[in-house]
Amino acid sequence: MSLLSVEVHAELTQLLQALQSADNATRSHAEEHLQNSWTSTRPEMLLLGLAEKIQGAGDNAARSFAAVIFRRIASKTRKIDAGNNVDVFYSLAKDHASVIRQKLLETLATEPDRLVRNKISDAVAEVARQYTDNNDSWPELLGILFQLSQAPEAEKRENAFRVFKTTPGIIEKQHEDTVLQAFQKGFQDDAVMVRLAAMEAFSSFFGTISKKSQIKYYALIPDVLNILPPIKDSRDSEDLSKALLALIDLAETAPKMFKQLFQTLVQFGVSVIQDKELDSICRQNALELMATFADYAPSMCRKDPSYTNDMITQCLSLMTDLGEDDDDAAEWLALDDASTRHFYPLSASLPFAHLQMSPGF
Repeated sequence: MSLLSVEVHAELTQLLQALQSADNATRSHAEEHLQNSWTSTRPEMLLLGLAEKIQGAGDNAARSFAAVIFRRIASKTRKIDAGNNVDVFYSLAKDHASVIRQKLLETLATEPDRLVRNKISDAVAEVARQYTDNNDSWPELLGILFQLSQAPEAEKRENAFRVFKTTPGIIEKQHEDTVLQAFQKGFQDDAVMVRLAAMEAFSSFFGTISKKSQIKYYALIPDVLNILPPIKDSRDSEDLSKALLALIDLAETAPKMFKQLFQTLVQFGVSVIQDKELDSICRQNALELMATFADYAPSMCRKDPSYTNDMITQCLSLMTDLGEDDDDAAEWLALDDASTRHFYPLSASLPFAHLQMSPGF
C-alpha cells in the first residue's frame, strides 16, 4: 500500500522519465528540479517515493532506475541544524527512515529479477554503510540477509553475500558463529556464483575483525580453496580473477592461515600462471597472489620445498614467452611487466642457493 498520494507519485514518475530523456535540455531541467524541489526540500518524500517505485513500478527498467536514483540521493550529504554535514538518508527522521528501510528490505526479499535486485542490493548496502559509519545498527537487515542466504534461488543467495561484501560492518561479534556457518554453507553451494560471492564477502569481512577473532575462521580455508579448481577447469578467467583477488586480500591480512595447504596452493597458482588458455589478467593475479606470500610470509615460502624454484622459473618464463602476433605481444608485455615487477622482491625475500631451473628453460 502506498503512503504517498497519487498526485505525488505522478509527479515523481514524470521526473524519473525526464531524467532518462535523450534530450540534454530536458534532462538538465529534470536534474535541477530534482535538486531544488525534492532533494533539498523534501528528501523524506523523495526517498519514500523512490522506495515505493522500486517496490511497485511495472517494468524492470523503471524499478532498476528508481533504485539507482535512490542510492544516489541517499549517499549525498546535507547540513543539519547543528551545522554538521550528514548523509541524506541518515539525516531523516527516525520514523521516516524506519518505514523506508522496511520497504527496501521487503523489495530485496521479493524482487524476481536478478539485475534489478542487484541495484536494490547496492541501495541497501549504501543505507547500511551510513548506519555502520555512525556506530548505529540496522538489526532487521542481518535477519533478511540470513534468510536470503538460505533461499532456494541461487540468485537470492548470491545477493545476500553481495550485501555482506560491501557492508561487513553490519556483522556484530555476537553473530560470529552464525556467520561462520553461513559462510561455510556459501562456500559449499551448488552454484558457482554463490560460492564466489561468499568468497568475496568473506575476504571483505575477514579484514574487519580482530586478529583473535580471525583464528576461528581458519578452519574455513579448505572450503575456500576448493572453490578454485572448478572455476579454473571451466576456463572462466573473469571469475577466477575475482577469486584470486579475494585470496590476495586474505593473504595480506593473515598469510599463515594458509600454512597447512600452502604447497597445494603454490601448485595451483603455478598451474594458473602456466595456463595460456586463461587471459593475462588472470595469470597476473595468480602471480600477484604467490608474490604476496613472499612479501607477508617469507619464512613460510622459504620452508616450502618448491616455492622458490617454481616462482623464479615462472617469472623468468613469462619474461621470455613472446607471442607470435601483435595481440599476443601486447599480452606478453603485460605479463612481462608483472613478472619483472615481482622478480626483484622475490630475489630480496628468498634464497637462491638451491634454485634449480627446470630442464629446457
